[in-house]
Amino acid sequence: MATPVKKIAIFGAGGGGTSAAAHLTTLGFEIRLYSQDESALKPLQEIGGIEYDAPFGKGFAKIPVITSDAATAMAGAELVMIVSPAHLHEKWISAAAPHLTDDQTLFVSPGHTLMLIPHILRANGIRNPVFCETATLPYLCRRTGPTTCRISRVSDFMVFGGFPGVETKRQYDIVSTVYPAVKLFSNVLETVFPYGNAIHHPPAFLCNAGRVEATGGDFRHYYDGITPSVGRLIDAIDRERVAVADALGAKTMPFVELFYQMGYTTEAARDTGIAYEAFHQSEPDKWIPAPPQLEHRYFLEDVPYGHIIYSELGRLAGVPTPTIDHIIHLASISLGRDLTADALTLEKMGLAGVTKERFLDLLENGFDD
Repeated sequence: MATPVKKIAIFGAGGGGTSAAAHLTTLGFEIRLYSQDESALKPLQEIGGIEYDAPFGKGFAKIPVITSDAATAMAGAELVMIVSPAHLHEKWISAAAPHLTDDQTLFVSPGHTLMLIPHILRANGIRNPVFCETATLPYLCRRTGPTTCRISRVSDFMVFGGFPGVETKRQYDIVSTVYPAVKLFSNVLETVFPYGNAIHHPPAFLCNAGRVEATGGDFRHYYDGITPSVGRLIDAIDRERVAVADALGAKTMPFVELFYQMGYTTEAARDTGIAYEAFHQSEPDKWIPAPPQLEHRYFLEDVPYGHIIYSELGRLAGVPTPTIDHIIHLASISLGRDLTADALTLEKMGLAGVTKERFLDLLENGFDD
């Protein structure tokens, strides 16, 4: 029987972190919000919480601890939740590592950085790291102002996995008491493949690069930007992703099915299996504007921490990923920078030269030193 979670330390005060803090407060959890960004924290500290607009209502969530001190945030917390973009995982995990105790559960949402987090924890002295994650955020959300956040939707379905895989079920029993929408998968390899943003953001953004630069993003990214031809490109990328997962024995599902399971599109769209239909029948995504410039996480995060890891895993599994590789190349040219330079590669995760067999054993059983 899992110990009931009462106190949760949330790392990150962006859209995901403030939304999680507000939502979980309304559910009765005691939240401690941590960030290293004093400018993000100060307005919240001044009013003592977060104002929210969400499907479950509008209101004010009083947060008892809002701090830039990690030890203070984590003291007494049963669950330590990292809610941030993938490229910030190293910063947050490094801040949390010195204060983690054996009775705390480290939960990353979204995770999908595979072996990066164990690599960072080991570098910080934790020789046999244990953590868990979801593939996606629990929310479709934004931080809309210095003290406000907007939650458009709370996810109905989140792929959940742990490291090592043998610890997944124990951690699932804990996290599911906080987020009942988590679905039990085997390990963190199976949370990498449902990273939905990496499937569709880079191709759609690339195809609309001229429009973004000409209009400053004055169009609806999903509804206007994903036309039938763009949808076909997303479908091709998705087929390569699924092929890599199959070769590694990782359970996953086509993107359109995942999108439907998360509650973001209709059953009719799901039945077509076509990305274009999934987005055009998505009410939550319909009005989301395009980014104003190409220097945006749709490229800067979703290529280095999405497309590139699919390409890396494809090489490990012996599965070609030509469409994905072309998107990486063309996105780099469009930005005028090499997106592979600081990407989530096997080398960055401490796995350079690893065999497929050793990789899969490590995922399931963890480190033996």
